[in-house]
Amino acid sequence: MKNLNTYPITPGFLKQASKSILAVLSCVMLTAGCASNMANFTGVESQNRNIVKMVRIPYNIRFGDGVVEMNNDEIAKLNNFLMTTNVSYGDEFSMDFPLDRNGNLTDLNKGRVTYVSNLLKESGLYLSAKITPYGMEPSEGFGRLLISKYVVTPPNCGDWTQRPNPNYGNASISNIGCASQANLGLMVANPRDLIIGATGAPPNAERTAGAVQRYQTRTITVAPATTGSTSSTGN
Repeated sequence: MKNLNTYPITPGFLKQASKSILAVLSCVMLTAGCASNMANFTGVESQNRNIVKMVRIPYNIRFGDGVVEMNNDEIAKLNNFLMTTNVSYGDEFSMDFPLDRNGNLTDLNKGRVTYVSNLLKESGLYLSAKITPYGMEPSEGFGRLLISKYVVTPPNCGDWTQRPNPNYGNASISNIGCASQANLGLMVANPRDLIIGATGAPPNAERTAGAVQRYQTRTITVAPATTGSTSSTGN
């Protein structure tokens, strides 16, 4: 059996090996650094959108036993509740009352719904005629007023964690369209419109035709121009 030739480890050999190892490590680090700066699109990137959620605020109204109306103390408490909840445009109002086995209201509770509806009308608020079940049924002599608010949360703009290129699949960039979506969410009067949209009234052809007829047949009169207010002088 032949003996393998052995090479003596000299300072020159160690120096040459160190240079080779450093060159390899430099290439690895350079490649890793380039890879970390490259875009990584998956094709299913999430879009920047406004998040709209409905929040319901309950308030228990106390009625007297067998009585439709509320006393003055309960009315004052209701008014204070409406002021502290910051009622705004787009808020929806409904009531929750116990229902019978057929899902109907008793005549007493129907009268209470009408009473609360008329009470809210004095403040310019509209109460839905539909009952909205919410959790456990109210106790006897109580009703539950529900305020449904739609709250919008705009997207968090300024996300530049994803590089825009290379983008061979034409995927959506992380921050594209974010400002437009955020401004829309901040400007909308009723966030519910971002989900469903407002329903328009049915078309009225008679009203449209009347406007056209008045435009075509009415004689336009122009008031004489004035130079300002006149003043009279006395002796």
